[in-house]
Amino acid sequence: MIVFTAIWWLFPVVSLALILFSLYLSKSGKLENKQLRNGFVASGAFLGLLALALPFFQQPHFENLIVTYVIGLPLTAVGLVGRVYPMIYLRRQGTTTAMEEVVKLVDTGPYSRVRHPQYTFGFILICGWFLFWGAMYSLCLLPFIGGVIYIQALIEERYVLEKKFGREYAEYRKRVGMLIPRIVKGQPKQLKAGR
Repeated sequence: MIVFTAIWWLFPVVSLALILFSLYLSKSGKLENKQLRNGFVASGAFLGLLALALPFFQQPHFENLIVTYVIGLPLTAVGLVGRVYPMIYLRRQGTTTAMEEVVKLVDTGPYSRVRHPQYTFGFILICGWFLFWGAMYSLCLLPFIGGVIYIQALIEERYVLEKKFGREYAEYRKRVGMLIPRIVKGQPKQLKAGR
């Protein structure tokens, strides 16, 4: 167990600062700067990796076999597969996950359900991971982690994808949810004549 009690106020403060500062820079137009934008993306990635280590920091833990093995472990496995598979899918489609190197818009496969499946499943992975370890303080930080993920997705869309793909991306945004699949209402079935 890692003893560093400051992590429980440091992690949310840094996450919140990252969220607020990126919103400010976005409004002021300063995120047009590629280096600054890449710094924010790297900061978010670092916080994501740190989030995976949070259960090993000293904190209260709960022990519940159902939560651990019936909920936590499957969520972790689904999250891990869902986090990796979109990267493989993009490679097969002839592009990459590196935002500055994206050569074409992919809107099939996992990208037909959500625009950022890696982020969606990354969040599921972290939730399952925290439940698997029974890490109580870590679970309380999920809103901050979700906020950082949302901000990163917004930055990627606004400053890379919208600029690179323009109208095509705007149409894609109308059809597909950012991090949560949109519920599509089906057309009402029409009665056949004579019935």
